[in-house]
Amino acid sequence: MGRVVRAVAFLSSAVLALLFVVAPGASAAGQSNAVTGKITGPTTITSGGSTTVAATYTKNGTKVSRATVELQKYTSGRWVDAAPITITDGTGARTIYPKGTTTYRIRNYNGSAISTTFKVTVSANAVTGKITGPTTITSGGSTTVTATYTKNGTKVSRATVELQKYTSGRWVDAAPITITDGTGARTIYPKGTTTYRIRNYNGSAISTTFKVTVSANAVTGKITGPTTITSGGSTTVTATYTKNGTKVSRATVELQKYTSSGWVDAAPITITDGTGARTIYPKGTTTYRIRNYNGSAISTTFKVTVSSVPASFTIRGSGFGHGVGMSQYGAYAMALAGNSSTQILGHYYPGTKVSRPTTPESVAVQVFGPEPYSYTKGTYSDEKTSTTVKVTGGSWRLRSDDGTTLASGTGTTEIGLSTTSTTVTATIGSRTYRDAVLRIHWSGTRYYMSSGPEALATITGAQGVYRNGRLTVRPRSGKVNIVNDVLLNTEYLYGIAEMPSSWGRTTLSALAAQAITARSYAMTKSWKSACACHVVDDIRDQNYTGWRKEGEGTSGYYGDIWVRAVDATVSNRTSAKVLTYAGKPVATHYFSSSGGRTVSSQDVWTSTVPFEQSVDDHWSLDAPGNSMKAWTRSINQRSAQTLFGLSDVVSISVSKKSSGGTMLALTATSSAGATTTISGKSDALRSRLGRATTEGSLPAAWITSIG
Repeated sequence: MGRVVRAVAFLSSAVLALLFVVAPGASAAGQSNAVTGKITGPTTITSGGSTTVAATYTKNGTKVSRATVELQKYTSGRWVDAAPITITDGTGARTIYPKGTTTYRIRNYNGSAISTTFKVTVSANAVTGKITGPTTITSGGSTTVTATYTKNGTKVSRATVELQKYTSGRWVDAAPITITDGTGARTIYPKGTTTYRIRNYNGSAISTTFKVTVSANAVTGKITGPTTITSGGSTTVTATYTKNGTKVSRATVELQKYTSSGWVDAAPITITDGTGARTIYPKGTTTYRIRNYNGSAISTTFKVTVSSVPASFTIRGSGFGHGVGMSQYGAYAMALAGNSSTQILGHYYPGTKVSRPTTPESVAVQVFGPEPYSYTKGTYSDEKTSTTVKVTGGSWRLRSDDGTTLASGTGTTEIGLSTTSTTVTATIGSRTYRDAVLRIHWSGTRYYMSSGPEALATITGAQGVYRNGRLTVRPRSGKVNIVNDVLLNTEYLYGIAEMPSSWGRTTLSALAAQAITARSYAMTKSWKSACACHVVDDIRDQNYTGWRKEGEGTSGYYGDIWVRAVDATVSNRTSAKVLTYAGKPVATHYFSSSGGRTVSSQDVWTSTVPFEQSVDDHWSLDAPGNSMKAWTRSINQRSAQTLFGLSDVVSISVSKKSSGGTMLALTATSSAGATTTISGKSDALRSRLGRATTEGSLPAAWITSIG
């Protein structure tokens, strides 16, 4: 038993001796080798960041001239080597990149010397700070500090961090900085050279330090006259000079300019009571600064722009039309790429659906007559009390309002029409016929001799030629009003001249999309007493030319393509493809081509239409034959002055754009630096700028440059 006790006692002494040697941070009495370690960089860093560890190594009190010690880290309950540190003249350092909060120590080559432990904290919360304005400012000046704040690598949406400054040997709060979406900034006014850092709310994250230097000798310079002048003109530069915050009573500073050779002296400026000024005559746009006599104080830079007043400006743009809805060239390119009419319409009118509802059988189209809308009379309308209808190529008849045939004939015949406030008079040769309403029929139509010769009707002053339907003549406001009564799904659409029929030679998809939108538009138009019609025959509604469209090309080659495209959308007289939104037909807009995106309705007019919002339209720019993907117009100096109300104009820029890329504001600058901005909806601004151009109009509101 005694032998066992003695053995245990012996073992315990050995274990204690071993623990005495290797315990972290322990030091045996009389030990001759000594190592130390400490963090000389930040002790708290962000994930992925770095810091610096410094080590010393002495032997019997003397610095070891050259050796290698081991940086160890404590992990999984034991110490493991992390990285070697080279010792030179007793000291060494190493940058480390901890992956998490870690405890370290330094060990010499054989473990006879081990340092006390030290720790680096890796914070999930990370803040940074830096000066984003000048890092050297003059007394009384300001600069900007920008902070970021992340948590576990994600930007903090909203918080407040503290800008701290180092003063009297400690860190004190200087100013809060509001963080929004991970970043924030604040203007600061240091009273002297100051070191700063950023701290989060509880100090778990602290940035590295950064400094602003406040110079004792301070000069400033600025242009106190115009910053933009014309060639041969002049302006004024003003300089200030202070020393330790006090105005220098009398001195000379140098105005310097930046040239191809670097900074060169341009002119002296006499300082009296801290300030001085000089008139300068730059030969071209020049950047300047102020320097004191020995260069110990240099101002921030400032610039004078020298611009000659141009005689005119070239406007460069793209596209044609208002930009809302379907781009026709875009539809053409999409069709050539293999897209169907339904896919085309779905792209340009998001949220709509192509369906086959019941449609009205017929539509009344005013082809000649007074203004039914609010446009200036005579701009589009025919404000006439008389005109002539000519029928060729077949037979005809004239009927009264009650259906009585008043006259008929065969061959080319002219029917003169005139009105009073209540009566229409038709004159055929020497005979006259009167009624409140007269109707003209011709052969080959559903109204008269449907299997007979296909006659044509023309109207003096109207844009179309009419093969289908009939003409109904009424007085409206004492003027002749003529309506072409045609079938909606076929006859009316056969005459819609809004897209080149030749685009259907390869595929009918683009033409079919156009036909569907035209039908949908007409279905939304109610009958109007002012014209006894649903729609008119021009851009106030849709461009309708009748047989000119249906029969275009040699032997009607192109007209046949268009008719096939229309027929592909028709089931019968009262059922055809229609574009709907929320189950109802919609009046959609379309235009020729864009500058790369369509435009939201509210940026062109007033109403926000959900299915007419901006979409990608690179198709317009890709479409073959689009001559308007790039164009130029010009505006002369006098017109620019009048448009912007400036004495002269040296530059014009698009200062605000819509989401579709069209202009919403234009800003002009004069040679004196004055600016004027005109703004408005895209189409209104297009008209306003267009009227000022030499050409008198602007194709579209997508402006690439003005110069």
